[in-house]
Amino acid sequence: MDMNSTKKNKKVIDSREPTRELQIGDCQVTILGTAHVSEESVKEVKRLAEIIKPDTICVELCESRIRSIKDPDYFKKLDVFKVFKERKMYLLMSSLILSSFQKKMGHGEIRPGDELREGMDQATVYGAKLIPIDREIQTTLKRAWGTVGGFSKMYLLSALITSLFVKENVSEEKIEEMKSEDVLNDLFSQIPNRYAKVKRVIIDERDQYLAQRIRDAAVGSKKLLAIVGAGHLNGIITHIEEDSDIQELDIVPAKTWWDKAKVILFPMFFIALFSLAFWKGGAKVGTDLIWSWIIVKSTLAGIGALIALAHPVSLLLAVLAAPLGNFNPIIKPGWVAALSESWFRKPTAEDFENISIDSERFTGYWKNRVIRIFLVFMLPQIGSSIGTFLVTKAVFQSIL
Repeated sequence: MDMNSTKKNKKVIDSREPTRELQIGDCQVTILGTAHVSEESVKEVKRLAEIIKPDTICVELCESRIRSIKDPDYFKKLDVFKVFKERKMYLLMSSLILSSFQKKMGHGEIRPGDELREGMDQATVYGAKLIPIDREIQTTLKRAWGTVGGFSKMYLLSALITSLFVKENVSEEKIEEMKSEDVLNDLFSQIPNRYAKVKRVIIDERDQYLAQRIRDAAVGSKKLLAIVGAGHLNGIITHIEEDSDIQELDIVPAKTWWDKAKVILFPMFFIALFSLAFWKGGAKVGTDLIWSWIIVKSTLAGIGALIALAHPVSLLLAVLAAPLGNFNPIIKPGWVAALSESWFRKPTAEDFENISIDSERFTGYWKNRVIRIFLVFMLPQIGSSIGTFLVTKAVFQSIL
């Protein structure tokens, strides 16, 4: 039989969870749809493995997440200072918030992704090849962030952060309902059209990616069990019929011309604005506005750092950087403050593990060093931005 040929089998496995069965070449493929916080999904992975006795198990994980699961000291090795130094804070924040939200949905001893861990264990039990089939999480997040502008980024981050305040436990019945294809298909259809590109990156592209990786894994295998989120099932089946070129889905989009131009245009705009104030209002008006710029932006950034209970050095750096941030893309008050905070108050592995617990208490935001670093990152930046708006408004009033 042609290895590229694919045909759907008549269902032979009686599964209590959403499943799809098909033949790819000489390989019998069973795709199990799960909810990542479902105890029933964990049990079903073990049950299906006992029935199928697969020689290959595919899991909806990427290489880096497999390594983090296998390495119990992963969080101890994570250098948050390096994350901020390399400006990967938005990616880390998104990943941690999503993980924390999933943990809150779990019940009892169930952790997010326990059914994938069970799949890894079953691969050991049956001596099966374990193949991570998901795209690297960093690539997915970078491609998603690259599709939206600055204001949309702030909107999406605020929505993610709001999810941390959710304290209501999700019932087991609701978790099982999450496996309903209709519910999951409707989830992203409700988001505004301007975020359709985000949905395409996070869902549609990964459907195609997962499907092709399963096809690739079927080569040389006889019995394959793939464990994926139930929301991907229909998309995978749509794409799995034929080979796809997924190389382009691993490419992180390059900076646009606007990303490069604004580094020069924004400073030029503010320099021109203050020059106009000097020209039309005179030296005293111009000088007063410059002092207002320094004092207002520094004060509001400092208040933000103070509310975040930043380290004294972090607070000082936020105050000093605030007036310069609009003229130098490297010296942003939130960024330099968070960089300092991650150096002086390095988070522990326990801080990472307790994000979901600490975020349920108001005081936990300051107790948990990981959360506090992000507060130190965001609040001075917000304060400085408010200062920019207020002083810019005053400058326009002086020259009109």
